[in-house]
Amino acid sequence: MNTEITATVEHAPVVEMTVEQLEALLEKRKAAERKAKEKAKNAYLEKREMLINDLSGFAVSLQNQMMDLKYEAFSEITKFREMMLEYGDIRGGENNKGSFELKNDNYKIRFMSQVNKCFDERAELAEKKLKEFLATFVKKANKSAYMIIMALLERNSKTGDFDINLINRLYAMREQFNNPLWIEALDMFQESYSPYGTAQYIQFYKKDPNTNGWLPIVLDFAKLRMATEKDATDNTKAA
Repeated sequence: MNTEITATVEHAPVVEMTVEQLEALLEKRKAAERKAKEKAKNAYLEKREMLINDLSGFAVSLQNQMMDLKYEAFSEITKFREMMLEYGDIRGGENNKGSFELKNDNYKIRFMSQVNKCFDERAELAEKKLKEFLATFVKKANKSAYMIIMALLERNSKTGDFDINLINRLYAMREQFNNPLWIEALDMFQESYSPYGTAQYIQFYKKDPNTNGWLPIVLDFAKLRMATEKDATDNTKAA
């Protein structure tokens, strides 16, 4: 059937069409629908691919900049720290805790050095000795004290480690019992809490012109506030 005849059939009343003509018309419409759906799907897939590539590429670019910033910041501040020691801006020796600030009228950089500590295997022996003391001398004689001390021995549900804040409360109870097992267990806990490494941090701040206070320059993606369209526009103009 040529185009002219097909057009005539399509505009003819349904009652005047043969079965073959109706089937042909239906198939043509189905083909048009399939083509439209395929076009829409391809447009969706193209948009999906572009979105993945654009955002992921942006993230990779920022990651590389963050790595460069971290290297540059620690490298330059470590070098400058030696100059600060030389000029007396920070103290040397035991008085130097490893943390300091650098600031001007617009920005502030805070460098922090923190010694990380954890309980070693001696804490397991301390716990065993302490529980032995509690079962023998405290459980029946002083039920409330027993329950409190057992609660202070509670471990972190995720890591399985003792909580230093709870163990510190045990130290505060040192004078409550005059028993060698009690004293020995507390001393062992104290000795088992030892350093295993040093962590260093750098934080950046900018001056708030409205309050004259310091605003953190947030570099943690999860802590960033949601940007507005105006923010994006302002950042584009600034660039």
